[in-house]
Amino acid sequence: MVIKRIVAYLIDILIVIFASSMLASISYLNPQLESYSKVYEEFVEFEKETSEANDILDMSSENTNKLNDINYRLDKNNIYGTIISISLTIIYFVFFQKYNGGQTLGKKLMRLKINDNLSLPKYLLRTLILHNVLANSLKLIFVLTLNKGRYIIANDVIMVATFIIEVAIILTITLRKDNRGLHDLIVGSSVEIIPKNVEGER
Repeated sequence: MVIKRIVAYLIDILIVIFASSMLASISYLNPQLESYSKVYEEFVEFEKETSEANDILDMSSENTNKLNDINYRLDKNNIYGTIISISLTIIYFVFFQKYNGGQTLGKKLMRLKINDNLSLPKYLLRTLILHNVLANSLKLIFVLTLNKGRYIIANDVIMVATFIIEVAIILTITLRKDNRGLHDLIVGSSVEIIPKNVEGER
């Protein structure tokens, strides 16, 4: 069950990332595309320079400040991309999954489903926790309202909180006999395996 859930999760994440990237690459939908691409080129160049200097893990304060500045400008110039990503994540994991009998494409391939009695608000809460929608929404709000220094601090806090939540989800799924993750326990959901004979009748 754990392996099936991981594979289903990876399939679904790849689908959402691919769809988000395709839409974010359309300049009509993403007016910041050109400016984001320029900053991203700076990021690639910076990584190349630090890699050649063998200074990735032991960066000077100057390099750390430069990296923070680049990451801030990446987020600042990816507002539309973030909105697209959040929107698609909610559409796919909330509405599509809810009205497709508790299944995403990944779950369907792995013969998994969420219990049928889960309400739409609970699907939303489950998605906010499991798929970093809350974290990305907070980052979006902060990049729009805070200056660079405060945003960098807020972003660091969000990253630590996200890491803790992800570890808690992994531990609960792997250690509990029913394989329910933190998100499942909070909203009262469970993921079930669909027997082959039942799947054939659907």
